[in-house]
Amino acid sequence: MKIDFASIGPNRIKPGSVFYIYGNYRKSFGVFCEFIRDELLKKSMDVNLHFCSVAECLKIVNGQCDLFGTKTDCFCIRNVEDNHLEKISEFFDEKSSVFILESGNYLKSKKITDYLLKSEAFALASFSNESTLRSIIRMLFPNLPQIVCDEVVKIVSNTDEELYSLFRKLSLLLDDCDSVDLKNYSTYKQSFFSALEIIPLIRFLLQTALRERIAKSSNFSKINMSNKNVIHDLLRAELLQKFGSDISRGYIYLKLLS
Repeated sequence: MKIDFASIGPNRIKPGSVFYIYGNYRKSFGVFCEFIRDELLKKSMDVNLHFCSVAECLKIVNGQCDLFGTKTDCFCIRNVEDNHLEKISEFFDEKSSVFILESGNYLKSKKITDYLLKSEAFALASFSNESTLRSIIRMLFPNLPQIVCDEVVKIVSNTDEELYSLFRKLSLLLDDCDSVDLKNYSTYKQSFFSALEIIPLIRFLLQTALRERIAKSSNFSKINMSNKNVIHDLLRAELLQKFGSDISRGYIYLKLLS
């Protein structure tokens, strides 16, 4: 069954679902796997996320013997090709797991793509074009205003940052989209890790703050978590540093750690 990313709602994300991503835009796979995992977690499911081959997946499935287990396995499988067709058909009988497949070489996956397009699997076209980007953004941010969606498309089109990391940052920034100028968020084909020395420091503090906010498990006790804007301030500091403002360590220590 052919469907777009924006049409993947909660009712389609459940054990027994099979998703198939085909096309030349490979960045969508990791984002989609994390999205499905997060949606399952929202349903209070205990999820195991596996990135594996077809053979490894079948080994895990066939090796399961706990009839009363409560975990939901989510299998993310790349490079699915025509020679996997017979094995892939077994996935439709496994009703306690979720399968996310990505096509391999175009010439070696024509038959399996045709088969899955006609099957009960959700087949998602993923190509390097604006239509795919908009569909992915609508899947992740269904209530995003059109004008903001347009800006996010431009951001994604002009960055080489890993998409899951990018969308995670944007999700935080978009909570306050009235005061955040998304036009200034672009990496101009650079990785944040190749930027100034201050950037890794900001990123370390941001990751620590996120862990502390979510799980309260951080050992970096100097971060002032009573400041409810600490994550927003770290993100803004990273953007300012990246685009020309000289953010000093003193600024970070004074504003965010005191």
